[in-house]
Amino acid sequence: MWVDLPGKSYHYADGSTIPPPTIPPGIGEDLHQISLGLRIAAGIMMGLIFIFSIGFMGWTYYHRTTHIVRASQPFFLYIICIGTFIMGSAIIPISIDDGIVSVEGCDIACMFSPWLVTYGFVIAFSALFSKTWRINQIFHHPQLRRVTVNIKDVIVPFLILLGLNTIVLICWTAISPLKWERVHTDARDDFGRPLDSTGRCTVENNKSLPFVVLLLIINMAVLLLANIQAYQARTITVEFSESKYIGIINASILQAGIIGGPLLVIAGSEPSAFVLTAVGGIFVICMSMLLLIFIPKMKYLQEWKKKRFSSRSGSNVSGIKVLNNPRGDDYELRQLKFQIEASKVEKSETSRKMELLRQALASRGIEMDDLLETTEVTFLPNENESFQDNRV
Repeated sequence: MWVDLPGKSYHYADGSTIPPPTIPPGIGEDLHQISLGLRIAAGIMMGLIFIFSIGFMGWTYYHRTTHIVRASQPFFLYIICIGTFIMGSAIIPISIDDGIVSVEGCDIACMFSPWLVTYGFVIAFSALFSKTWRINQIFHHPQLRRVTVNIKDVIVPFLILLGLNTIVLICWTAISPLKWERVHTDARDDFGRPLDSTGRCTVENNKSLPFVVLLLIINMAVLLLANIQAYQARTITVEFSESKYIGIINASILQAGIIGGPLLVIAGSEPSAFVLTAVGGIFVICMSMLLLIFIPKMKYLQEWKKKRFSSRSGSNVSGIKVLNNPRGDDYELRQLKFQIEASKVEKSETSRKMELLRQALASRGIEMDDLLETTEVTFLPNENESFQDNRV
C-alpha cells in the first residue's frame, strides 16, 4: 500500500514522478463543498433581510412626520434597519468556500464574517437596549411623565459595546486570524490517494478560542441584561405597546443564541450544516427585529388613517371626548386615561393652593369660609372664561 511522506514525491521505475499509465485513475475526492441549492437558499434569506431593511427604512422616512413614527423616534428605527442590513450581509462570506474562490479569498471571508455579524448585532441591539433601559429609568422616576429616547441615549451604549467588540476583534485578527484549510480524512484508495476531505475556517493551536469566548461573554452579558430590563418593564404601558415587542425581540435573540451556539459547534465539521445553521440564525434574529418593531407600527398607522377618513363616533362634552364604542379605540382610551390622570394632578395642585390660601387668610384673621359666603361668582358666557366678582 502506498504511504504519503510529507515533502516527498513518488519516484517510479523510470526515475520520474509521473505515474505510469498502468495506475488506474482515481475515483474522485468528495470535497463536501457547499451545494448550489444551499447557496441559493442563503441568497434568498439575505435578499429578504436587505429588502425588509431598506423597505422599512424608506417607510420610516416617508411617514417620519406622523405621530406614530415620531413617537418611536425615526433615528431609533433607522439604527435597527442599518444594523440588520450589516448583519444580513455576513451571509455572503459565510457561504463562501474554495469551490468558488481561491484559498486567499476564503481566508478573507473567514475573518470578515465575525466582523459583520458583531457590528450588525451591536448597531441594531444598542437601539433596543437603550429603549428598554430608558423606559425603566423613567418608570423609577415618577416625576417624569414622558419617555423620550434621545440620540445620546443610543450613542452611549452603542459606543461602549462597539468599542469592546472592536478591541477584541482587532486583537483576534492581528494575533490569530481564522484561516481556510482543507482537512483530509483517513479514507484513501489503494494507491494512497485521498477520497474525502472538508474545507473550513480553522485556527492554529486554538489560539482564537480566548477571543471567541470574550466576544460571547460581552454580548451575552448585555443580552441577559436587556432581557432583565425587558422583564422589569413588562407591566409598563408605553405608546403603541413598544416595550412589549422589544421584550419579545430580546427573548427571541436569547433563545436563538442558546440554541444556535451549540448547534454551530456540533455542525462545525460539516460545512453545509454549519452554513445552514449560521445563515438560519442570522435570518431569525434580523427578521424578528424588523417585523416585531415595524409591523405593529404599520398596523397602528393603517387604523389611524381609517379613522381619519371615517366619520367620528364620539362627541365632545365640556372639552372631554365621550366614546360611543370605546372598546374599538384603544388609542383614544389611553388618551382619556392620560386626561383623567392629568385632571387628578391638577385637582391635587388646586387643593394644595387652596390650603395655602386658607393659611394665608387665617394669618390675617380672615376665615376663608366667611369670605366665600360674602362672594358671589357669576360666570360670563365668553370664550375667555372670565368671571365677575360681586361683593355683598
